[in-house]
Amino acid sequence: METFFREIMQKRRRHIAILTMLAAVLATGCTDKEAVVVPSFVSVDAIKLVMPTEDALSTDSGFYVSDIVAARLVAHYPGRTTLDTIGLFELPLTAPVLYDGTVDYIEIFPTVEQSGSSKALIPYTFYKSIRIDGAELHSQDTLRLGTLTTTFDPVVEALMFEPFEPTEGSLLFDSVMTWEPHAAGDACTGEGYGRIHVTSDQSSRNCAIKRDFTVADKTKALYLELDTRSDMSFEVYMHSRYTGGGAIDRQPVMVVRASEQWEHLYINLGRTWYYFNYYPDFTLSISALNVDGKEGDLRLDNVKLITRP
Repeated sequence: METFFREIMQKRRRHIAILTMLAAVLATGCTDKEAVVVPSFVSVDAIKLVMPTEDALSTDSGFYVSDIVAARLVAHYPGRTTLDTIGLFELPLTAPVLYDGTVDYIEIFPTVEQSGSSKALIPYTFYKSIRIDGAELHSQDTLRLGTLTTTFDPVVEALMFEPFEPTEGSLLFDSVMTWEPHAAGDACTGEGYGRIHVTSDQSSRNCAIKRDFTVADKTKALYLELDTRSDMSFEVYMHSRYTGGGAIDRQPVMVVRASEQWEHLYINLGRTWYYFNYYPDFTLSISALNVDGKEGDLRLDNVKLITRP
């Protein structure tokens, strides 16, 4: 059922893009037939997250695992004072552009699917946008950009990164987590990963992150990223207070379904943080949910908490 609705939404987004283009053409044609521009096209095969050549937030390849599924495109045309929005398109994309000539620049914003029931497509502001200067567009022709690369914006702050690699020497999870430091064939990246084992008689098993986080500015974006492959669903929790001196409470962030293959998640902590009135100090935990009463494992890799202004 989930796959069915996702296909419907994909078709809907494609139809909206096409209708938007046609509406623009028709609107132009109604006012001035001479001004009608036959669209040119811009295509992008994929966008990959890579380690920068300098000032890298981490030198571990696992830090740069991503799942960029779409892109938002804008353009600045010569002689205009405002940007023109081309649209939001799923990758690989071919975007129609109502322009013929050399543009000042096209800017491409990497977009991800936010984890959760809505699966909203959001320009991920932690990633740098990609600017193509002086792009030449010709009606009916396609400007093929191939596979593009991006990296983290330099202002991004990593509050935590757990790659489960044998070289790191310590684990940021409590003892419920079994560290598998030499299991390259099973890890998402590198040699290691973390495993929470649940027996058939356990309905759940909770594992805490052994770090206290402080984010004083409530306007900051706050995301938990991780790679997961799990035999069962699991739930992410935030632990904090509602006011200074108040008791610590636990609020659920979201439930993540089981997955046979490694998946990269983008979990927005902002709404749960709002429940706590943006209290600056908090901790996080993850609970494996054994609703079927079967023995299994929750596997995690490349867990990071990131923020930015």
